[in-house]
Amino acid sequence: MRTVELTDVVGEFGRLVALIALVEETGERVSVTTDDGEQPRVLLPAAELAELEYWARRHDSDPLPLPDAAPERPPGPERQGPYTRYVHADGVRTTFTRGRAVVVELRLADDLDWLEEQARYGRQGYMEPKQSAAFADFLARQAPVGVGSASDGGAGPGPLPEVPLDQ
Repeated sequence: MRTVELTDVVGEFGRLVALIALVEETGERVSVTTDDGEQPRVLLPAAELAELEYWARRHDSDPLPLPDAAPERPPGPERQGPYTRYVHADGVRTTFTRGRAVVVELRLADDLDWLEEQARYGRQGYMEPKQSAAFADFLARQAPVGVGSASDGGAGPGPLPEVPLDQ
């Protein structure tokens, strides 16, 4: 992941447009840092964000903790090269579109970490009912952890039980 300084990006629209194009073309995230102690941010492709949000919603958890609204109303849409910038009500999250399609999102790194964690839990916990029941049955038939392991000198859980075949 590449890293750039926020002041370099904000002061120079051409550099920002180049970074957005890079993220859009390569699908690679770009880390945006600051010297004044603000939280780091991440530019990420919209497709990756959509996938993270999809899986995060599969996990039963509290909603994303959003910061309070910005004290001033954020500016309206602003054209930057082929992209249009939309600043969200919190004044931090920013969406960039091209041709009315969302292509890149700027998020706080902490919010993105939380979203990735929720997506991981969502992916792990998502099984169809039949698959979930079969997995629970499989786990119930397993020997307790440590029984028959090489560490206690055992030879493993033992042979599998024979199952008669109907002829």
